Amino acid sequence: MPKVSDAHIEARRQQILEAAQACFARQGFHQTSIQDICREAKLSPGAVYKYFPSKGHIIAASCLGCQEGIADFISGVMSQGSTPLEALDSILEHGLAMLEGEEHREPTMMNIQVWSEAVRSAEVRKALMEVTFNTLGKAFTEIFRQAQERGEVDAHLDPEALGITVMGMFHGLVLHRTLDPQIDTAACGKAMRALYQGTVRTESGVDITAI
Repeated sequence: MPKVSDAHIEARRQQILEAAQACFARQGFHQTSIQDICREAKLSPGAVYKYFPSKGHIIAASCLGCQEGIADFISGVMSQGSTPLEALDSILEHGLAMLEGEEHREPTMMNIQVWSEAVRSAEVRKALMEVTFNTLGKAFTEIFRQAQERGEVDAHLDPEALGITVMGMFHGLVLHRTLDPQIDTAACGKAMRALYQGTVRTESGVDITAI
């Protein structure tokens, strides 16, 4: 039997994921069955299970492309010679622009559903953790580690905890923006920068940024 090429495998996986995403968008995760995905992809259950061992794995994989795209963007920013905090500003601006773009609304909604699914499904949680914390988390940790080496961030703080906290702030904003599209994301972005830049507080009514 001839060996199946990597390109064929990737094309088939993408075919299944696109079919699943179409079903999820129409019906939601729990209302979508493997049979629904098979019909949409025009494949047999055996063909689908060859690439994904369960619906949970398909759900997890459905949001990984977006997460991996963010990880690639972060790597690109870090390779451009920006300072760590300049890179963080660029990443935040990119994230805010994605929140404002209508074309990103469906992927954002799917990400939120995946987070919810990860609470109840160990296999979804494992797949999501692999990208969100092992990829994005490491990238943010490295940003803060480099900033500490430059003396721009308190060296006593845990860089991994800083990375997780910044990710948590943005994930919270994603959730709020999904629930209330009228939220001023630009103002929220300004507030986030003030928090991680240490300019949110004043002392005795004096703006410390002017000192």
